Amino acid sequence: MVLMFALAGCSTPQGGPEDSTLDAFTRWHESARAQAHAGVLRWSDLYKESFDRLTALPPSLQQDTRLENTVLLLSTARKYEANEMSAQQFARERDHIETQLEARLR
Repeated sequence: MVLMFALAGCSTPQGGPEDSTLDAFTRWHESARAQAHAGVLRWSDLYKESFDRLTALPPSLQQDTRLENTVLLLSTARKYEANEMSAQQFARERDHIETQLEARLR
């Protein structure tokens, strides 16, 4: 949830085409993240798709920051799905990375 609020609340002022593409990404990400929480979508699939969608956005510092965190989240999700960490460890690590992202986007 932290990432959802970070993504929704930290975009630049509305108006340009970059804003609408970032807004579209944010809406998609919120929906996909809810699916991952519900177990309908694998976490690694969420972060792989996030990476693909982010790389398609116009370059920006915000895009770079999100990409860095998405790579960390993808790696963590793959470890979790390979049973290299428990669900609790994964949740803690995911929350930590998302909190860092939120702080960096402020």
